[in-house]
Amino acid sequence: MKIGRTPRLQWLLPLLTAFVMVVTSSCTTLETGPEADEGEVAEPEDFLDFDEFLPALEFDRTGGAYVQPDPGGSTSSVDIYGPAVVHAGEHALQAHDVVNDNPLWSVSTEHGEADSRSVSILEHGETVMAVATFETVRPGTGTAQDTPMLEILAVDLLSGETLWHNVTETGDGFWGRVIGLDGDSVILSGRGTQAFNAHDGSLLWSDEEMTPHLVDGGVVVASSEDSGSDLYDLHRLYGIDTETGDQVWETWAEGDHETYSQAARDEYSAFLDTDPDPGEMVMAYGSLSGYDVHAVRSAGPGRFYVIASYTNEPWNLDIKGGVIALFDTATGVANYSINHDPLTSGIQTRLGWGEASCSYDQGTNLACWVEDPGVTLVNIDVEAGEALWSEQFSWTSERRVIEPVSARDGVLYATVADEPIILDLEDGSDLVLDPGVAPDMTNGTIAVDYVSESDLFRAYPVTG
Repeated sequence: MKIGRTPRLQWLLPLLTAFVMVVTSSCTTLETGPEADEGEVAEPEDFLDFDEFLPALEFDRTGGAYVQPDPGGSTSSVDIYGPAVVHAGEHALQAHDVVNDNPLWSVSTEHGEADSRSVSILEHGETVMAVATFETVRPGTGTAQDTPMLEILAVDLLSGETLWHNVTETGDGFWGRVIGLDGDSVILSGRGTQAFNAHDGSLLWSDEEMTPHLVDGGVVVASSEDSGSDLYDLHRLYGIDTETGDQVWETWAEGDHETYSQAARDEYSAFLDTDPDPGEMVMAYGSLSGYDVHAVRSAGPGRFYVIASYTNEPWNLDIKGGVIALFDTATGVANYSINHDPLTSGIQTRLGWGEASCSYDQGTNLACWVEDPGVTLVNIDVEAGEALWSEQFSWTSERRVIEPVSARDGVLYATVADEPIILDLEDGSDLVLDPGVAPDMTNGTIAVDYVSESDLFRAYPVTG
C-alpha cells in the first residue's frame, strides 16, 4: 500500500469579496441567508500549493468549515475537489478553501430557499465546474398558487463565474440529483433521466421511464421496475447512450416470460437459486428480473456494482436471499457475483448480502458489509472479480463490532464503540487505532464527515 505525500499540486483560485459568512470560534459556517449573492471576483492570486496524502490517515481538526447538509445528512449536497468543499445550501451554491479556511464564492438561487438539493464537481475539458440542483418555489401572486421550480446551476470552480443557470417549472414532488457527466451531457435524475448540455444547460434528451444511477464510458446505467408481468415484477437495468438517449443494452431481452407455467419457473430457477454451487454465477445475462434493487453504483472505469435481494419463490415473500454483483458497463452483463459461499473466496454464508452496504475505494477495492448480527465485512477485488477476504466482527468473535463508514485509497474508515479507527483493506487488519476522524469522504487533501449530533458536515485538512 502506498502511504504518504504525493507530489505537490498547483491550485489556482481567486480571492473573492463580498461573501456573507458567519464565524463560529475557529470554524466557518457556510450556510448563508437569503440575502447572499454572487461575489465580485478579484484578480487571481499566485498559485496555491496543496498536498495529497494517499491514503489519508491524519487530520487537522482544529479549524475547517461546517456546512448544513440536506435533510437526513445526505452527502449529495456536498462534494470536494482539491482543497475546496462545495455545498448546495438552502439558498446558495458555495465553495470554501478548507486548507486555508477561506470562503471562495457564493451564487444564490433565483427563488430563495431550496428543499431538495444536490451538487457534483465535474470536469468538462479544461473546465472544472460545480453543477447543482435546487428544488425551489416561485411564490404565487394574488390568488395564484406557488409554482415548484427546478434550478440547475453550473459554476466554474476556479473562478466562481456562473456558466449557466437553468430555471424551469416542475410538477409537485419533483427533485433532481446530479448523476455525472460524459462528453457534453450532464445527467440528472428526477422523474426519470434528463441530459443537459454542459456548455449552456439546454435540455438534450429525457426518458421518463428510467432512473439513472451512474455515468461511465458513454453509457448511463439506469433501472426501471415493470409491473406488467403476470409472473412478478421485473427489475431491469439498462444502458443508455449519453449523447442520444438511445438504449444500448438491457439486462434481459431474451424470451417471453409472461407466464405462470412450470416451464417458466424452471427457466427462472437458474437466476433465483439461493444455494448455488461454489463459484456458480447467480445471474446469467446479468438479469435482475425478480430482484429488488437497492444500489447501483460505480466500481471504477468499465464496471459497476449492484446490491439486490430476491426470493427463491417469487410467490413466497418469506424466503429471501441477496446478491452483490459486478457488471460490465458496456454490455450490462454480470461477470462476478457473491451471495453465499463461493469456494474460491471462503465468504461465509449470509442470506443478508442483499441488504449490504458497500463503498468503492476509487482503486481496486469494494468493501461491503452486512449486519447479521454484528458485522460481516468482505473486500472484493473489482478488477480480478474475486473476494479477497471476509471477517466477522461480533460480540462472540475475536474482533469487536465495527461500524464501517467509507473506503478510500486502500483503507476503510470505521468506528468501534463510537471511536474512529482505520482498517487496511489489504487484509482487514487495524492500521490506525486513533485517527480522531472516520470521514464520509476524502480526496487526500481535505476530508468531510457528518456530525450527527449537530446535523452538520465538518470539512478539515488532511495532514498525513
